Amino acid sequence: MNTTLYPLCALFAWIVVLGTARHLPTMRRQPARLATWALYLFFALIFTTGWAVVWHRIDGWTGLPEANTLVTMCWVVCYSASALVLLQLWSYPPDRARRLAAFTVVAAVLVLLAMLGLFLRSDAVHHRQSSFTQWYGGSAQYTAYLLVYLTAYTSVEVEIIRLCRRYGRLTTRSWLRVGLITASVGAAIGLLYSLTRLADLAAAHLGVDIGAGENIAEVGAGLGALLVMIGLTLHSWGPRISTALLRTRRLIAYARLRPLWATFYALDPSIAFDDQRRASSRPNLDRARAARRILKDPEFHVARRVVEIRDGILTLRPYEDPAFAQRARAHYSDRGLAGGDLDAAVTAAQIHAALHRPGRSPRRKQPPSSTVGNTPADLDSELAWLLKVTYHFTRQPDAIAQSAQPSPTPTGGNP
Repeated sequence: MNTTLYPLCALFAWIVVLGTARHLPTMRRQPARLATWALYLFFALIFTTGWAVVWHRIDGWTGLPEANTLVTMCWVVCYSASALVLLQLWSYPPDRARRLAAFTVVAAVLVLLAMLGLFLRSDAVHHRQSSFTQWYGGSAQYTAYLLVYLTAYTSVEVEIIRLCRRYGRLTTRSWLRVGLITASVGAAIGLLYSLTRLADLAAAHLGVDIGAGENIAEVGAGLGALLVMIGLTLHSWGPRISTALLRTRRLIAYARLRPLWATFYALDPSIAFDDQRRASSRPNLDRARAARRILKDPEFHVARRVVEIRDGILTLRPYEDPAFAQRARAHYSDRGLAGGDLDAAVTAAQIHAALHRPGRSPRRKQPPSSTVGNTPADLDSELAWLLKVTYHFTRQPDAIAQSAQPSPTPTGGNP
């Protein structure tokens, strides 16, 4: 994990930290943004020092045995304090939030000083230990050092869970609510790290080696910190995911509507706002430009395609046969279709029948369409319905038009 996941997480965080560092003067007047930036900074430092390549060199760089353990745990304390400060700034009125944030920062500084003092006192003896029981139980100062660290870390994780659960329930469905829930889950996973380290201390003093569970501690610390950071920043970049997903859905819908649209366009090119089949000496370049326009604003182009298909359906209205529509409805009802699916299948059958009707001529005094779904609505509803129509229109098109035709009536004679 610390050879693959850690460097990837560190790289992502450093990109954010360095990319937004130019806004630091502005962030000084916006405590929540500054706390978010600090969250990314300490997250990047945790995973950078936890990366195996860096981890094994920290002792040589500092000249202090086992300094990698001290440095990484100090970053974890700073990261946890940043997360708690951010939540406090969100959760309380400005005056109280500032007081709580100041208290958290002071408490974090005191914890760091206590950790540093205890670690330096234990280092002369502790760094020579090699076995599991000697590492966690060979020095009273190191045991105290870990207890101070774990107490601070666990207290912050519990407070993060409390605040996220409290305000997550009060928040309406949004990226903020999803983020708070994600952060609370991450903090809960982080508690696995605390429990594992406390178990290590207890087992070492009992002379039991449980070093095989080290992976649990790494997962609890790494995955928990990652989820907390994602959760507390999700509200800022989550909407971009929604926008990207919506654009993707619109592009897919645009492509799926093409068979039905192309049929109407071939019948009457005037339904299109612009003639896409005009002669050109550079057809490939024109197609590339059209694709770029669609990718730039899929919402507009899919709405335009919906309108053009609606115009095509209206063009065929005078040629619809109400009796055929009733037969088609009965035919598809017998095959288990109902509701919007039934309306879409009937509409597709009417389109096919009107297109393939010999000697097509308008019907006078055309009654309203019997297809309930053929009613203008919002764009999402329109797309859902027209996609169903397109599906039935392209699925065995000959059968759709012919299956609901009346059976020939016998003219008499012996069978």
